[in-house]
Amino acid sequence: MQLMHIKGYRMLASQTARAKNDAPSLSIWHRNVGDIFAHGGAKIPARELAVFNKQLAFLLAAGVTIKEALPIIQTQIKGRQLSQAMPNLHKSVMQGESFSAALKAAGCFPVFMHSFVVIGEKTARLPQVCAQLADYYEGQAQTESELIAALIYPAAVTAMMLSVIVMAIVFVLPGYAEVFANTGVALPALTRGLLAVSAFLTGNAAWLGLGLLVCIASFIYVARTEQGSLLFSALQLRFGLYRQRVNLRLVQSVALMLDAGQSVSNAIPLCGDVAGNKRVKQDMQYIHAELTAGRAFWTSIANLPYIDPLLIGLARVGEEAGALSQTMAQCSNYFMQNYRHSMKQANKLVEPIITLVLGILLALVMLAIVLPTFEMATAV
Repeated sequence: MQLMHIKGYRMLASQTARAKNDAPSLSIWHRNVGDIFAHGGAKIPARELAVFNKQLAFLLAAGVTIKEALPIIQTQIKGRQLSQAMPNLHKSVMQGESFSAALKAAGCFPVFMHSFVVIGEKTARLPQVCAQLADYYEGQAQTESELIAALIYPAAVTAMMLSVIVMAIVFVLPGYAEVFANTGVALPALTRGLLAVSAFLTGNAAWLGLGLLVCIASFIYVARTEQGSLLFSALQLRFGLYRQRVNLRLVQSVALMLDAGQSVSNAIPLCGDVAGNKRVKQDMQYIHAELTAGRAFWTSIANLPYIDPLLIGLARVGEEAGALSQTMAQCSNYFMQNYRHSMKQANKLVEPIITLVLGILLALVMLAIVLPTFEMATAV
């Protein structure tokens, strides 16, 4: 029954989203190219958010007002996005708006940060809230940097090996074949096949480049539509490492909100934005409705297939013991360590696979170059 409820909710949410977005501008023929690629304002990196909140927490704790703190922080900022946002942020605060309203109006700060600052203002705990946000975004920045670092080496090896293979097929092999053209020696099948590939690539380079650009533009356009984003979000959740990342962000945000004295019902709607996945955001709306109806947190998340069973079990223990905040904090630390370990393991697995596959391709190209030499030696 619960699964049917989830499917029904998703269908209703999709229909509502379509109703909101139905307009003639949805057609690609009625939109500018810039509109297809536009996707809101530039978002501030997690590392810059961590530094910003850390400095703000220090100044506020020292008795400096928010109006005085922002100009001080502005002189220390190096990031482009945050530097561009600070003047308008300070101007809004000086005009009498609250700090949370100024963050929301800026448009480049995360929804989660804005909502958490609202809590800090209402509870008069803004310095403590900013300190918690600094730790939260510092953890996010560290996780992202570790993920990028794990991908740099495989990406560099792949790019280098593919460049060598393409250069060998397009430039080296045709010139090498011309040497044997007048010898009367029949080229091996492997060499002839790669020469055909080389002729196709060189003769249709412009069309292939245009086709690649069209495919990329189409992919981006479909990904920005409601149904396309839901499809890609569902595909992302099929990968184990991505599911771990989603679980980590959900637990981190819930633990942070509970530590600030908020209920899990208030925390869940913001978790969808933090997860960065359209499907997860839709499911969090369903979870919020379940919690509002009086259901327990652990039973509400138990029906979501991508939620880690350990999270469900710990949530149950925490709720029954009345210590959900402490349990989620411990779960967050465990998930962080597990996610980092999984990234290292994935990196160790990917590297030899890429090396093996590209090594085989390079070996075939080298054979295609060397085999005619043996054929000519045999003929002589």
